[in-house]
Amino acid sequence: MSLSPASFQFAACAAIASGAAGLYLGAPNQRWLSRRLPAWTSRVIGVALLLLGVVLWRETVQLSTAIFATLVLTMLLFIVFPCLGALRTIVGNTR
Repeated sequence: MSLSPASFQFAACAAIASGAAGLYLGAPNQRWLSRRLPAWTSRVIGVALLLLGVVLWRETVQLSTAIFATLVLTMLLFIVFPCLGALRTIVGNTR
């Protein structure tokens, strides 16, 4: 059974988003949870998922492109996640 390139790319994006979320939720200043996740565990799992994203991207593109796409998506998510946390705080204070 051969998977399509689009399925590899979707799986790579999902792994990268999960890895970035794991890294974010282990940070001391995260705003999604009342208590952060254990730092060491969330970092290891987050980095492992980011590497899995690179491996999945590598199935459809060159390694340099896979690394670049992973870094770009990670940077984007590290901008979006605090904004979502701030939005959660704003919406939570209006109730």
